[in-house]
Amino acid sequence: MLELDKNYEIQDENLERKYKDWQKKLHPDLVHSKSQREREYAAEQSARVIEAYRTLTNPLSRAIYILKLEGIDVNEEETVSDPELLTEIMEIREAVEDAADSKALNEILSPVQEKLIQWSMSFANTFRNQKFDEALNCIRRMTYYDRVNKEIMKKL
Repeated sequence: MLELDKNYEIQDENLERKYKDWQKKLHPDLVHSKSQREREYAAEQSARVIEAYRTLTNPLSRAIYILKLEGIDVNEEETVSDPELLTEIMEIREAVEDAADSKALNEILSPVQEKLIQWSMSFANTFRNQKFDEALNCIRRMTYYDRVNKEIMKKL
C-alpha cells in the first residue's frame, strides 16, 4: 500500500512522505461530494493507510510484519528460555515499581531503549542474511524490552 521495498530498514522520511500523500488523496474533504460507496471506500483505505503506517513506524511490529511477508508466523506470546534475559527483565520491572520519580524512570528507560535498538539492529542483520530462526529470537527479545519500555512510558 505504501509502496516500500520489502526491507526492515526503511527511510523514515520516505515512509512519512508516502503516508502524507495517501492521507491527502483520501482526506474526507476531497471525497465528501462522492457517492456513499466511494466515501466508505476512502474511509476504509484511510484506516488501512493509518494501520500500515503505525505498523511500519514501530520496529517490533515492522519486524513481525516483514517475517509474515516471508511466510513465517510470529507467536508474540512465545517465551524465551534465556534465564539471564528473564532475570534482567524481572529486575527492570522491580526497579520501575520502586522508582520514586521521573528522573529514576528515565534512568531505567535509557538502557531499555538501547537494548531495543540493539535487538532491532540484530534483527535487521539476521533478516538481511535470511537467518529467520535467529530473526525470530530477536523479535522475542524485542518483545520483552518493548513491554518494559511501554510500562515505563505509562509511569512517566
